[in-house]
Amino acid sequence: MAVWMLVGANGYTFNPRQPRFDALIVEDGVIIAVGERQELRLQLGARLDAVLDVEGATVLPGFVDSHLHVSAVGEQAMQLDLTGVKSQHELLQRVRERASALPPGAWLLGAGWDENRFDEARWPSRQELDEAAGGRPLVLTRICHHAYLVNTEALWKSGLGLTPPDPKDGRFVRDERGEVAGLVHDNAILPILRAIPPRSRSEDKQMLRLGMEAALANGITAVHTDDTRTFGGFAATWTLYHELIRQDGVALRVHQLVDSSFLTECRRALADLPAPDEWLEVGAIKLFADGALGARTAWLAADYTDVPGWRGIPVCSPEELTARVRAAHDLGFAAAVHAIGDAALDMTLTAFEQGGGSSLPDRIVHAEVVRPDLVRRMQALGERIIVDIQPRFAVSDFPWVEERLGPARLSGVCAWRTLAEAGIGLCGGSDAPVEPINPLLGIHAAVTRRPPHAKGPGFTLSQVLDRETAVRLFTQGACRANRREAVKGVIRPGAWADLTVLSRDVLAEAEDALLEARVLWTVVGGRVAYAHNGRTERLR
Repeated sequence: MAVWMLVGANGYTFNPRQPRFDALIVEDGVIIAVGERQELRLQLGARLDAVLDVEGATVLPGFVDSHLHVSAVGEQAMQLDLTGVKSQHELLQRVRERASALPPGAWLLGAGWDENRFDEARWPSRQELDEAAGGRPLVLTRICHHAYLVNTEALWKSGLGLTPPDPKDGRFVRDERGEVAGLVHDNAILPILRAIPPRSRSEDKQMLRLGMEAALANGITAVHTDDTRTFGGFAATWTLYHELIRQDGVALRVHQLVDSSFLTECRRALADLPAPDEWLEVGAIKLFADGALGARTAWLAADYTDVPGWRGIPVCSPEELTARVRAAHDLGFAAAVHAIGDAALDMTLTAFEQGGGSSLPDRIVHAEVVRPDLVRRMQALGERIIVDIQPRFAVSDFPWVEERLGPARLSGVCAWRTLAEAGIGLCGGSDAPVEPINPLLGIHAAVTRRPPHAKGPGFTLSQVLDRETAVRLFTQGACRANRREAVKGVIRPGAWADLTVLSRDVLAEAEDALLEARVLWTVVGGRVAYAHNGRTERLR
């Protein structure tokens, strides 16, 4: 068994018995000693096979992203990336350029657009998309993944035509003739997505590899990811991850959530698939209560301020959600419910209160709009739940969220400090590719509540988190979500050797250090999974 030593660390353990360290020793992927270099060399130096000198870099427990979509991160890398587009004109020009590189009839797929960033907050019409795509069917996924731009050819290819009825869990935005205007919300998109020719298995694997490698390059040692819809089932998703981790050596720990539509398949398939282990775990059953604020599909208890009479879209009834949570619990799974609006959160809490429980905590994913009465109900559930927050939402949404909700509701938006001070368990994720995958940007958002490099105060500063609490979201907090806090999210003997090594001290230096820090090494299970220079021979 290989034994190696990390030295020269500006180290933080998050272990109150030994908060700081200079060196540690790893054996067979587990930390066996933590302390000062000279002392550890005296104790165990004769056993060492290798040394990694990080030369004063900051070493933290390995970052964990508690909520993202690894496959979608890879998919976005392979499609037209519209992140940061600032106008309709720019979006359409990007589509024209992409179309010119595709054969006639090929589907043009892209993602990442956000009309709230446009100089004029208006999305292009179906006819404008038709012209830009040059006769090719087109689907452009909004940054929230709850709204989509489609063109005429995509509607015909899917068999929907121009005047399809709205499903109960989605809608088509229509023009004055009642035809689809180009914008589709939530599950109304499903027939169009089904019409897209399937990727090959090699394309699926490459897409997933790209997402995993992006996580490692950003210092992430483990992900809680939701990919089963991407690959059309649990077994296909599990097999791809198993091959990439065990056969191809991509050293990323994966906690795979399971879309509720695959609950039965997952239960049956597990008996014939490679068994879960410390590298690949089965997570909670993923459910949806509503959509997103940006697309006005988040379900609110009162009207949207900018659209009187509209409160968003519940994905299912309260009775249906409770039944689905109970079904997950009956089969031994926790439930993870996407709930952004306060009405959706109310419904989710009722489902948790009535639906039993499991060995893992149930998750509220996002909880972006809360009320005092809902906070009290979360407190009452105690350790039965954890709230999976995305700190970047506090800077991405606030430039326009007051238009949606009005000033009276702002104090309950992204109210992370309120939840933390109420003693409610929190974990931190990016929701990538909805937000950037970099955990340091999430930590920066949590402690400043303003965009990177922006001047002036942030948004609702009463809700900022202190630096250590924000870092713990992406370390200890995320590990509590899957009950791994005994072996992960902390640096101590007996814990897994999962480490994030940074060029700056993000706990002690000024806030800009969070934006300027580079990931130097990502160590997972005692293996250097990412090195900033692409080389690992310094581990010698």
